[in-house]
Amino acid sequence: MATWLAIVACFAAPATALAQATSADAVATAAAAGSTSETASDAIPGSNDPWEPFNRSMFDFNEGLDRWVIKPAAVGWDTVLPRPAQVSVDNFFDNLKFPARFVNDLLQGEIDPAAVTLCRFVVNTTAGLGGFIDWGTDMGLPKHSADFGQTLGRWGVPPGPYIVWPVFGSSNPRDTVGIAADSYLDISALFGDIATLAAARVVQTVNTRSLLLDEVDTAREASLDFYIAVRTAYFERRQRLIQGSSDTERGNDDLYFPDYSDQEVLP
Repeated sequence: MATWLAIVACFAAPATALAQATSADAVATAAAAGSTSETASDAIPGSNDPWEPFNRSMFDFNEGLDRWVIKPAAVGWDTVLPRPAQVSVDNFFDNLKFPARFVNDLLQGEIDPAAVTLCRFVVNTTAGLGGFIDWGTDMGLPKHSADFGQTLGRWGVPPGPYIVWPVFGSSNPRDTVGIAADSYLDISALFGDIATLAAARVVQTVNTRSLLLDEVDTAREASLDFYIAVRTAYFERRQRLIQGSSDTERGNDDLYFPDYSDQEVLP
């Protein structure tokens, strides 16, 4: 049991987060905001970073984990699995996030998005063969993000200071609570044993990272200080989600992170 729990802790979020991570445009924009932590903090309201020394240490750890473990695994995965198959696997895991999205839509008073989320799940689970095919989007039922950290933000709970967790990456106290709450609504967690959950997380992490191999490399190269770029993009995206802005496409600018319901977190 302890061994599998360790596997989950070490592999569940790294690439799902890192994988959700990046758009070169987002990094370039964040980098343009400035190359010092003071500049980035001024540019993004609420992006206070009083624990920066600790955060940078954790960021470097997560970067090393990606470079030496996650990325090599993702490269191998990308070599043996065709892109369409990777997209299908991604669709399958995305479909499992239905309970958290649906519940948080309701908690936020978003009845129409909740209805869309429910219809997407029904369509993709049935006609989409368990979620491997995303018929919902083709039918005009767009995917959107909804998580408990976002819900708390809608309720007026402040984010608190920026923090980088080892493995899980960018966060803040509010979103950390959100991650814990949403974990109880994951379908795979509700119906799978710990061994199955651990294996699923490893597959999801590697698959998601494989879909963003070029994007992550481009993002790193485009930034003068990747730590600041990631932090800035994180705060911008979370702020937009709480304000109700559209976020239907992966890689918009969720640089290392992440959509916590997509739970998606590295650096």
